[in-house]
Amino acid sequence: MNRKIEEYLNKIFKPYADSKVINELKEELLANLLEKYDDFLKEGLDKETAYQKTIDSLGDISEIIESISDKTNELQQKVNQPTILTGWNLSKSNMVNSQLDSVNLKSGIFNYSDFKNSDFSGSDLSDSIFKSSDLKNVNFQKSNLSNSHFKSSDLENCNFNSANLESCTFMKSSLRGAKFENALLDHAEFKYSELSGIGFENMKLSGTVFDYSALKWTSFKNSILENVSFKTNVKKTIFDGAVMDKITYALLKAYNADLTNVKII
Repeated sequence: MNRKIEEYLNKIFKPYADSKVINELKEELLANLLEKYDDFLKEGLDKETAYQKTIDSLGDISEIIESISDKTNELQQKVNQPTILTGWNLSKSNMVNSQLDSVNLKSGIFNYSDFKNSDFSGSDLSDSIFKSSDLKNVNFQKSNLSNSHFKSSDLENCNFNSANLESCTFMKSSLRGAKFENALLDHAEFKYSELSGIGFENMKLSGTVFDYSALKWTSFKNSILENVSFKTNVKKTIFDGAVMDKITYALLKAYNADLTNVKII
């Protein structure tokens, strides 16, 4: 019956172009269907009845497959052309492992999408919006994310090294394991976000906001902080060797930060 279920799926997907996204969707559906089939057998159903209930549970997904296929093909055609993808709406897209490096996606909308393990390195994503999206392990190295907005998104292990994040906003997002080496963070805002253990060392931050974010063991060692806001728990945040203005120092002191070996300018 496993083979029969696989053949059923192959028949459904046959009209659509072969692509990585479509193949991944088919593989995921197959795994789910085989699991359901086994569950039905464990409930005591005979093989034929279990098979029929498994197929019935799939419903009519042709419209969903067609939508994903059309959107993926359209985007790929645009990426392969020397055009600017300004204002593209890629919301509700399943584009895991996409290669979108060095493209112009300025003012793009990426809400409720899955871009895990994708590569946006060197791309222009300025003024873009990422809401409730899965962006784990995405490579944003050397990309332009100025004035972009991330809200309620999973950004764990993202690479922001040497990226332009000026005036970029991170709201209620997880950034565990993210890298920010040599990134431009002037006037960037991190609010209600998870930044525990992140390294912001040897950087110059001006007007950056970390209000209400988790900063346990987050390190600002040897960094220069000018008008940086820390309205949050900073008792275990590391500021060893940091240089800061009087206002930033006073705010950190009010929140009981360890300011040993800190220089005031």
